[in-house]
Amino acid sequence: MIDHNSFILSVLDHSPQATAIYDHADLNIAYANQVMLEIWCADTSVIGTTLCKAFPSFAQEGFSSILKNVWKTGITYRAQDVAATIVAGDKHIKRFFDFEYKAIVDDAGQTHAILHTASDVTERNLTNRRMERQRDELSLSYKLDRFANTLAHDLKNPLSVLKLGNDFLSRNTYASADVTQRWYKNFAESIQNIESIINQTLQLNEVRGVKNIAALVEIDKKIGGWIDEVKLNFPDQQMEFKLGQLYPVSADKGTVYQIFANLIGNAVKYAKEADAYLHIYSESTNNGIVYVFEDNGIGIPEDELSQIFLMQVRGSNAVHRSGTGIGLSLVKDLMEFMGATINLSSALGKGTIVRLFFPHGVEEC
Repeated sequence: MIDHNSFILSVLDHSPQATAIYDHADLNIAYANQVMLEIWCADTSVIGTTLCKAFPSFAQEGFSSILKNVWKTGITYRAQDVAATIVAGDKHIKRFFDFEYKAIVDDAGQTHAILHTASDVTERNLTNRRMERQRDELSLSYKLDRFANTLAHDLKNPLSVLKLGNDFLSRNTYASADVTQRWYKNFAESIQNIESIINQTLQLNEVRGVKNIAALVEIDKKIGGWIDEVKLNFPDQQMEFKLGQLYPVSADKGTVYQIFANLIGNAVKYAKEADAYLHIYSESTNNGIVYVFEDNGIGIPEDELSQIFLMQVRGSNAVHRSGTGIGLSLVKDLMEFMGATINLSSALGKGTIVRLFFPHGVEEC
């Protein structure tokens, strides 16, 4: 009779994919194949110990925090081109990885293991960085022009509704109260859409040709006003805002506002109808500050996550909610413009987790 566990571990032993398994909330390393051990610059002695104990640098860089959140939420986390410091004796080696922390959950949705796979993409990252250094601000200007033109194009739909309704009511002055009321409701929605589109366009124009000037942004003193501003646009949505430790970040003040306002607005817009919450907190790592936006909203289908940062792309489960599909694309571009990064993980019906990484001493762009 086949021992399925032994068979699976044998397959993983011979896999070219670096693989590890954590079997407890304290991130006990239950298994790691040879490829993963080579990436870690470690031997089999780390198996049976916790990740934090075996690799303190991983805890300091925030990886253990991500893993613990995966264990808590059951939401798989994927990331690309992430820097990690590998400690080998007295040497500290900076490498870049694509990796996945896949939550293995039972029928009740409880996590009982995390499958960690990784690929060393340092060479690819260095090549991409060389290519990026060859670009100049014209490429950003071109992209912003394209965004602005697309947003302007979006105005045609709500304007058409206003024109059509105006023509109808002008020709039917004795229309019933119900019909008139329906048109007024359509007018209100169209005006709101136009306002949203114009605001997005203004945001894009604000960063056109302007250099980001890094300054200390005290998020804890600003975020209350940003939340109140979003609430005004969604007066009927009841959401609990949970605020944790909020470290200051070194970044462009106006750009940080745009990023936070978009992410808070998204969480409110795509919230569940009852018991909705948004938890915002930050973590300090050796390399910078990480901000986490964790909600329990409608989530994003897993097979659509790879496309969600593209312009005008929205989750298929969000088609009945207002929005242009520009917000996340804008946030990603603004983060990259500052030399910062964004990562998103989500599960349908469970919610979405957005992580923003602001490196220490972001230089002027």
